[in-house]
Amino acid sequence: MDRFRTMQSFVEVIRLGSFSEAAKLLGLSRPLVSRHVTDLERHLGVRLLTRTTRRITLTEAGAAHFNFCQRVIQETEEQETSLKRTQKEPAGSLKILAPKSLTTLALGDAIASFAAAYPHLNINLMLDDLSFRSYDFIERGFDVAVHTTPIRESSLVARKIANLRWLLCASPNYLKQHGEPRRPKDLTRHQCLVHINSDPSDRVWRLCDAAGLASVKVQGPFASNSVLVLRKAALEALGIAILPLYCVKEDLKSGALREILTHFPIPVHPLSLVFSPGKPTPQKIRSLGDFLVDWFRKHPIPQ
Repeated sequence: MDRFRTMQSFVEVIRLGSFSEAAKLLGLSRPLVSRHVTDLERHLGVRLLTRTTRRITLTEAGAAHFNFCQRVIQETEEQETSLKRTQKEPAGSLKILAPKSLTTLALGDAIASFAAAYPHLNINLMLDDLSFRSYDFIERGFDVAVHTTPIRESSLVARKIANLRWLLCASPNYLKQHGEPRRPKDLTRHQCLVHINSDPSDRVWRLCDAAGLASVKVQGPFASNSVLVLRKAALEALGIAILPLYCVKEDLKSGALREILTHFPIPVHPLSLVFSPGKPTPQKIRSLGDFLVDWFRKHPIPQ
């Protein structure tokens, strides 16, 4: 027995005062509507209504159950309407995990403007240097994460919202003490400041050259999962770092850091919005992606 359908039939029979009219409204046959009411009475073990040739009358138990069924149907319809609305206009909560450096220097304004544009969304933006595992944000209860490096996990969806330029840089003091590398393989003799990720390839740096891509195994005295910390280490002349331009733009202007190996650029990294797969993608996530793509088109990250 489909209890919800029997409840619908019962409510419409009472509301319209007719089995035939209820059947027309529900798009069912009259005998089926009659059977629904009978099945409901049999299931509950009580008589819900009395029928005569002229009218249908609720019993005392029927009146109580009629009110209950109306509430259940109304709440169900309201919940379904609310869920459907979230696929058309963003609403509810949206929990975002993003890197501290990017958010502080470039992403924060975009998220604040997004929040102003969608007042029905409750946005929770957490700044954290992302976990080694790209999918940890899901286990931590976040809807989306913003990544500044390519995503390897096939179990995630990554939508590119902008490009990020990364570059090799070092302080003049470090270069004065250790010399300046002229070719990618020269990096093997230098102190390199490594951004920690989850596998041994963290210490393999990839640069573009005439042959395509040069891979260099590097080593050094300092590593971190924060580009802000690696920037400070580079400023302290601890070594050479690969850093995003948005993070060191002012240092390059002032001369506190110098770009090196300019003829061997670092491949451009995508700035991506990452979320779990599933169709349809929730409207709040689609709206965030659309907004950020448009935002960074109008407010480009330094390239």
